[in-house]
Amino acid sequence: MISPTMLPPCLIILTGLLCSCSPSGLSDEPIGEAWSQGNSLSFDGLERSYSVYVPSSGAPQGLILLLHGSGQSTNQMISETDVEGTAEQDGLLVVAPAGLDGGWNDEDPPGNRLADDVGFIDALVTELKASYPSLLSQHVFAHGFSNGGGLATRLACESTQIRGVGVLGNYYTPTLDSCPRPVGHPVPGWFGAGTEDELVPVESVQAAMPSYVADLTDCSDAGSLQAVEDAELDDGVLCKEFPACNGARLCEYTGRGHEVLPGSLGAAWRFLSARVASDMEEPS
Repeated sequence: MISPTMLPPCLIILTGLLCSCSPSGLSDEPIGEAWSQGNSLSFDGLERSYSVYVPSSGAPQGLILLLHGSGQSTNQMISETDVEGTAEQDGLLVVAPAGLDGGWNDEDPPGNRLADDVGFIDALVTELKASYPSLLSQHVFAHGFSNGGGLATRLACESTQIRGVGVLGNYYTPTLDSCPRPVGHPVPGWFGAGTEDELVPVESVQAAMPSYVADLTDCSDAGSLQAVEDAELDDGVLCKEFPACNGARLCEYTGRGHEVLPGSLGAAWRFLSARVASDMEEPS
């Protein structure tokens, strides 16, 4: 799992991607004027910052927490993701919180100067639900890149609020002896991997998929990954699922490295919202 301890906190070079961080989580990277920046939440004795995009079409029905990679700013993550298009098309509130010192605690117990980022995200979702009562609890998802993807998988296991996760450039590793899954429901996962990612090889993501399925989707014997179609992604993307369990999907991007993958936010939203709806259907 890619954690802040594996990368310098304020400068990383990943397959040609140069990222710098700032204490506020912001940078000079330009983003749309529709974003509300400089929002803050007091949690665990610290002021945590976040940016918000509200769809113009009306009251948002879903929420996506956009989690940057180690050394990235929130603005950099936003600028590399097709946020506005997905948010407007699907009526989504998108919130980009900032990790402390440019990163997230995706695997260690909080305390001793290690942040309780699971607690922070849950507190942030609680505040957002109060501010936007139209939000549906089953449509609260996290979507993260690299170290942010590691936090997304941790949230899948430990969060009381997150109902599905999108993960880019990382893979699932439970941080505890077991995966408590306090939401009490399956937590579907969409994983995106570049076939030329040298930091997180696609083989590592593939190998971890059965564990995610077993811990988060109630499937004990899913079989082997088989190709499935996603007509809205480019031809160079091959998506795979387990025949006996469709609660997790891996999409492999040909020729891509360790980067925010194009179309990933929309693909994750479509997959996660469909799986949550399927899980909520009453048995016939």
